[in-house]
Amino acid sequence: MTFTTSGVAAAGIKATGSVTSALIGRYRPTGVARLGSKEDRAEAYRRLLDASTRSFAYCYQFSHMRREAGRAATKLLLGQMPQMWEVTSELMGALHGVRLCGTVPVIATAEALITATSDLELNEKDAARFQQQAEAVSVAQRAFLDACRKDLSYATKQWQLVRRYQERRYLRQQAVG
Repeated sequence: MTFTTSGVAAAGIKATGSVTSALIGRYRPTGVARLGSKEDRAEAYRRLLDASTRSFAYCYQFSHMRREAGRAATKLLLGQMPQMWEVTSELMGALHGVRLCGTVPVIATAEALITATSDLELNEKDAARFQQQAEAVSVAQRAFLDACRKDLSYATKQWQLVRRYQERRYLRQQAVG
């Protein structure tokens, strides 16, 4: 008959508890956003960027075909309406994902992006005016991306002098070239 001391028993419980907590900590159910998780926020932001780009591409194609082909493209465009609805619902779902786990500045820029995307006039006859609307979407996407970078701490910090210098030099080269 062996007796276990309280110290040995406590060590055994502690080891079992740490293994169990490690397994529980790694458990991530699929499709469930964990609020505050940097990875989940990044995934929600990426999903909104992808959905807005896809929606913008569909709108651009739709408007261009409508403008260039006129009434001849009506049947083709009517056939593409289910895909357009799917893209729009994907965009709305992505916005809800950002609203679920995003921060206030990111949510504000996401809603501005959705507003700019929905303001695209698909029946616009004037190509220059549609181009202005398209540029507004592009600016909103860049603003959203910058807000995401700031939220996810991808932007350079003030104490990262070398990184800030390299980033400024790169941006200057991009502006010149």
